[in-house]
Amino acid sequence: MVATSEQIKEILILRDRKVAPKQIARKLGLRPAEVNDIICTELNANPEKNQPKKLPKLKECLIDSQGFDRFFGSQNTRKDRKGLSQILVARTDGSHYLVTTFLIDAWCLGVKNAMGSRKVKTTDYPLMREQAYATTMEDSYRTISLEQAQSVIYGAVNYAKHLGIDPHKDFERAKKNLGPRMETLARHEFGKNGRPYYFAGPYDNPEKILAKLRESVGEGNFHYTIGMDLGMGTVL
Repeated sequence: MVATSEQIKEILILRDRKVAPKQIARKLGLRPAEVNDIICTELNANPEKNQPKKLPKLKECLIDSQGFDRFFGSQNTRKDRKGLSQILVARTDGSHYLVTTFLIDAWCLGVKNAMGSRKVKTTDYPLMREQAYATTMEDSYRTISLEQAQSVIYGAVNYAKHLGIDPHKDFERAKKNLGPRMETLARHEFGKNGRPYYFAGPYDNPEKILAKLRESVGEGNFHYTIGMDLGMGTVL
């Protein structure tokens, strides 16, 4: 069966929506091989369609001051009570900024949360930036390079993956604002005193995470705190 012009148009629309060729073929009553041939022909005729969209110009990358000390400064973590850091990446997009945030759990979970990219008006951005680092991050932050931001974020992902823990479900979408991953990134130390330390949050599944830690590093080779909201100023 030869695909009609309408079917070819539908194939390309579904392909842009990330539908698998086998699913497209089933939907349109075509052979998967024929669908693949049509997609390949279109890509060869219009190679620019397969190129990643160019990102807007980088405005800034930020990290909380405590996180800066941990990864790039004195490594003084005496006041560190949960192992959390927040990285913000902003890009200029006309009258808006594209803003992505990554909550890093340096002790265990890696990328604990990820949000964005969000469009923020340039006039609203200063307040949004201050709010992002209010209270839990002690209202202070430092500027870092994109390379430094990537080194922390991907280092955290790799550490957690070693423990059998995946990054936050929105990480794949959020990481697009980081641009292509750089080939050579600085290495950082994760964990607490050489071991994973799981500090349970209100939206975690502690049983699932503890099971992964027991499987990956073994009972007795990690620490954890569950059922307590100790706050940033309480000593563990």
